Order: sequence, then structure tokens, then C-alpha cells
Amino acid sequence: MASDYVRGEMDIADQKSTFDGFVAVSVWGGLLTVISVLYLTLAFAVGVDWLASLIATAIVGGVLGLALGMKTSWYVTVGGLFVFGLVCGGIVQLFGMAIGG
Repeated sequence: MASDYVRGEMDIADQKSTFDGFVAVSVWGGLLTVISVLYLTLAFAVGVDWLASLIATAIVGGVLGLALGMKTSWYVTVGGLFVFGLVCGGIVQLFGMAIGG
């Protein structure tokens, strides 16, 4: 049985696609973590206005996507997170104005 084995003749397409998927998820997760930490650092630790922090984070997300050759889905995700941040930040600011007078 062991003598039937020939090195390099096994079909590894499934293993290769699994590894490629793992690398893609790792890159996506790492980049999302980087831009999340960047936004939180700019908004809370540095004290930059939330809108300026959001714009800077979106720009950095786009540049990182270009640097790593990300596909269109990355830019759609960054744009969606930008819009989500605008909506949430706007709601928080409106409530703050209503409560604060």
C-alpha cells in the first residue's frame, strides 16, 4: 500500500482553496482591526473630531486596500462602514444637541 504513493501526484486543489480562504479571512480581519483601532484612537485618545477621524480612517482603509491589492468588495465594505459611521455619529450628535440644549 505504501509503495503505491508517488510524491507530487495528489490533487491539492481543495487544500489550496482552503488555505487561500484562510489567508483572505486573515487579511480582511487584520485590516478591519487596524482601521477600527485607528478610528477609536483618533476619536478618543487623540481627541480629533469624530467626523475628521471617520474621514481619515476611510482614506487609510482605501490606501491599505490599494497597497494590498484588495478587490472591489473591500472598498464597498469600507464605504459601507463610512456611511454607517456617518449615520451613527449623526444620531449621537443629534441626541447630544437635544439633551444638551
